[in-house]
Amino acid sequence: MTSIASLHDLPNEFMVKLSDTMVVTLEGEQADSYLQGQITVNINKLDALSARHFAHCDNKGKTWSTGYVTRHQSKLLLVTNSDAGNHSLAQLNKYGVFSKVDILDDTPKYGAYFLSIEAVKNSGVKAALTALFSSEDVERLLTDNEADNDKLEKIESENGVAFLSNTTRQGLVVLLNDDSAHQFNEQAEVKSLPCYSHEVYNAVQIESVHAMVQGDAVAEYVPQMINVQALNGIDFDKGCYMGQEVVARTRFLGKNKRAAFSFKLDGNINVGSGDAIEKQLGENWRIAGKVLNVAKLESETWFIAVLSNDTTTEDLHRLADNTAITCYPNALPYSIEQQASNIVKKRR
Repeated sequence: MTSIASLHDLPNEFMVKLSDTMVVTLEGEQADSYLQGQITVNINKLDALSARHFAHCDNKGKTWSTGYVTRHQSKLLLVTNSDAGNHSLAQLNKYGVFSKVDILDDTPKYGAYFLSIEAVKNSGVKAALTALFSSEDVERLLTDNEADNDKLEKIESENGVAFLSNTTRQGLVVLLNDDSAHQFNEQAEVKSLPCYSHEVYNAVQIESVHAMVQGDAVAEYVPQMINVQALNGIDFDKGCYMGQEVVARTRFLGKNKRAAFSFKLDGNINVGSGDAIEKQLGENWRIAGKVLNVAKLESETWFIAVLSNDTTTEDLHRLADNTAITCYPNALPYSIEQQASNIVKKRR
């Protein structure tokens, strides 16, 4: 695979093979009703033409996993990273025995890719996709590529699914069955489309502040602490689900004081998930939060840290274990402010 020094060097047309993506599927008579009681978005309103961000929480409102939820034919798909996905899979199966639903790790059945929008516009790549999806559907994605958090446009066929990622670098997440993935790989190689490792996608996600939980961060943060609400990944007006009381109380009582922010460092820096971050206060430094996600390129390091939600781009931070490394948060690509909910209106 092609190496890259920094995200600045990414060409307009590129693809990433998503080697760390996990696909958990739910299928059966009660799949919808069961998942409705598990994750933060309203499955009853998830149509066949869209994908959504989601969070899956424990009964204390702490996040087990984040990612995308969508449909593929008779299945519901949770698309996340493997660490969080394995945790969610175990928890879903723990309670799923009481419902008519099959819950599986279907990752081996799908080849997963991230394609830049400009790559999809390439005549050769577009032809490869239209061999797997209808030409009308592919054209619809290209026409509606200004992704709306409220509805991430999606297409599907018997070969797989593709949906807009709403990352800052516009692209599609594409999941293809084995035969179709092999066919697409051959076409992409013929067209000499630059292909990068999953680490590049991690950097794109961090740049976009799409937080993923992993390692010790699993079941540590309420979804609002990692900005899931800013991606329209929480439906506050839906019925009960795991952790719903805590998630709702955190919002309506204004108890959340944390948020996720991205940082970019020059060089390949030794920083890892769980590392402490300090903030400068006058002449002193104080622990401000912890690193959540890290992506290391050849000459650039990206990370997300969970900090006070009033953090600004002018607040100087440093790594607690390497105090020579100082940095400022990047501006958030979205607002973390929350609009009034129908629940609030009903209470007035």
